[in-house]
Amino acid sequence: MIREVLVMAIALVAAWHSSALVFVRVDENQFRQPVSALQARRSLASSGPTLPIQPTLPAVRAETWGTTFGPAVPAPVLSDLALDSAAAPVWRPDKVATARPLPRPATADQILRGARIPLPPASLRNASDLSCIAVAIYHEARDQDDFGQRAVASVILQRMALPGRWGGTACDIVAPRQFSFLTSRHDYPPIEDMAAWAKAVRFAARALIEGPMPELEGADHYHTTAVTPDWATSMVRVRLIDDHVFYADPRSSAL
Repeated sequence: MIREVLVMAIALVAAWHSSALVFVRVDENQFRQPVSALQARRSLASSGPTLPIQPTLPAVRAETWGTTFGPAVPAPVLSDLALDSAAAPVWRPDKVATARPLPRPATADQILRGARIPLPPASLRNASDLSCIAVAIYHEARDQDDFGQRAVASVILQRMALPGRWGGTACDIVAPRQFSFLTSRHDYPPIEDMAAWAKAVRFAARALIEGPMPELEGADHYHTTAVTPDWATSMVRVRLIDDHVFYADPRSSAL
């Protein structure tokens, strides 16, 4: 308020010296309009004597922002990066469904150190060597003692030593129907005894770490005592373990 009075006083002093413009009394509900001295005298002459005409402050055009009187304040300059309005918040759903990737199956070393036993694979298609050996142990020797189950795994590992003949991985050896329990190239009967499956997985892990059993002397074939295959006569019989007879093929040692 004080600053407005000071500005008004300064403007009046300047007006007295210039006498360029004057203000006439108008109705309070109207805006004050600057008029020339001649127009003011004519208006007073026609309406009768009233208050003496005094010069008023000159028309000073000031760029103001937010107030009618007061020192000129330049309008703020907005940056090119300024927003006209606040950006609306990004819509987010109340609940977000997330899917965690399945954990990787435990390796043979992790199994031997007590890792969780993986579930049986749906088929041997794209299965790991650990799973292929464990499936073979389960279906071929789960009713035998530990040595008999390890012997089945040893035959698979012995054949892996000759990749040019049998295949370079356990699944290459098991999946192409080198074992009679398979119902197709990659499918097998369901595994229902989970305790026997867990034991088969541990024996498979041990075989992958240790390799073929030296007690089997390179045996890479076996059959049950219920059958006598034609190839048995050309093999070297190694030993009988439960109801499995193990053989070593002389051609394997020559390769």
